[in-house]
Formats: sequence, C-alpha cells, structure tokens
Amino acid sequence: MKNLVYSILFGFTLAGSAIAADLEEIKSRGTLRVAVASLSPFVISDDEGHLRGFEIDSTTGLGEHLGVDIEYIEKPFCELADAVLEGEADMIASGYSNMSWRRRLLDFSLPYHDTEYFVVVSKKAAKRGKTVRGLNRKDITIAYQEGGVSGEVAKGEFSGAELKPFSSFTQIVDALEDGSVDGAVMFEPYLSVAKDIKSTKYVIPHKYALTRTIEAFAVDQNSEDLREALNEWVILRDLEGYWDDLEKTWFNPENMVVSALPPYRCPSMIAVQ
Repeated sequence: MKNLVYSILFGFTLAGSAIAADLEEIKSRGTLRVAVASLSPFVISDDEGHLRGFEIDSTTGLGEHLGVDIEYIEKPFCELADAVLEGEADMIASGYSNMSWRRRLLDFSLPYHDTEYFVVVSKKAAKRGKTVRGLNRKDITIAYQEGGVSGEVAKGEFSGAELKPFSSFTQIVDALEDGSVDGAVMFEPYLSVAKDIKSTKYVIPHKYALTRTIEAFAVDQNSEDLREALNEWVILRDLEGYWDDLEKTWFNPENMVVSALPPYRCPSMIAVQ
C-alpha cells in the first residue's frame, strides 16, 4: 500500500477551507452516518453486534478529525450504495472498491487500501477442472458475494460454472464448510479460513490474482465538499504512515477473523429461501 496514494495523487492539491451544504449539514447535525457491512477485517461484528475492524478505527479517527460523532448504518453489502443514494447514510466505509460501474452512481475518495481476489476450490473440483479456465463447467458451483467485486469476477471468469450468490463472505465460508458449494471467489482472510476447513480440502489453483482492486470511501456525487474532506483525511494520514500501520494491525493472523453471521441478507437471497 505504501506510496499507492502518492502514485495516484500526482499533481493533486489539498482541498481548501470552503465548506458546502453537504459537509455543513453533517457538522451542524454533529453526526456522520457511515454505511457498513460485515466484511472482515474491514468491519468485524461479534455475536453481540459490536463492531470493530479497519474501517471502524479509520472512521472513528475521521470523526475526531471532523469534530463529529459516527453513526454506523449496518446494511447487506449489496445495499451499501442504496443507503447513500437514498439519504440514509452520508458515506460508505466497508472495504468498498472503486469500480467503474460504481462510479456511475457514486463518487470516491482517494484510495487507502488494495485487495487481490482469487478463486478457492475443493481439491475434487480442481481435479475435475484441471485449470482455472476448466472450472467453467456446470458440475462445479462457485460462490460469490452479491453486490461485491467477487460477483463481477465470478461472472467474468466462471460464467460457465454454476454461480451461487450470498449476502456475505461469512455465509460463503459456512457454505464451503458444509460442502454446498465447490468453491468461491474471495480475498484474505477468507482464503486462509477456507484452506483451514477440515471437512474438505480447499486449494487456490492459480498463482496470480484474478483481479486487484483499490478501496476508498464512497459518497453521493453531490457531496463534493465531503469528498474533498475525505481526500484531505486520506492524504494527511498517509503522510503519517497511518494506513500502513492500520493494515498491519488488522491484516494479521490474530485479527483476520470472520465476523459473526450478519442479521441481514440481500433481498434476492431472501426471495430464494
């Protein structure tokens, strides 16, 4: 992650002190509403519903920087964009990748993290498929997170396989554990969790990532001053090495844990139950 911000920031100048209605309203309200979804280690929810993780630390610091309290709006990952577009939340902070199809709806801050996606499959499925391309067969079921990057990767790379959406990676891990899917498009820590499942041996049948994304805060396209405030926050913290330190804190074996099952599901997931 080091120097990632600088490489994208060439020629960027820190925002001025002008404050428009969107940021004024947040400061007047005294609360910044942040949409989050369970996505370890970005957002980890315990069995009692308490939140912690990379994004919880980062937004807590952001709130202190802006002089406001943080209110977390928990949603399925597939509804994070709707929470902002419908005015329920002011921004998204949930390991949210800056993708072209999302930029049609939302604006993004400068990035502060990057993620690599791989497919993990059972040894039996890997033997049937023989190659990554060979996994495109109807007798192999590949899971993905509804509304997330893994879905785009799964549909692009494994369109010939049986694709199965889930509301969260925690639910995907459970499906891998009970054998109801043969594999899934995932990232760390879920890859390591999958490979540690005792009931079935899972492997990553390829060396290089299927795709690499950059994560950033997302806001409404009309929230220009909030976006600029977020950019300033990202830059200032990067100068201090904050994002690298935060990554070391949360992306390590002790903290790379799977959240408790979220109390929500994507509407499409509810419809098929």
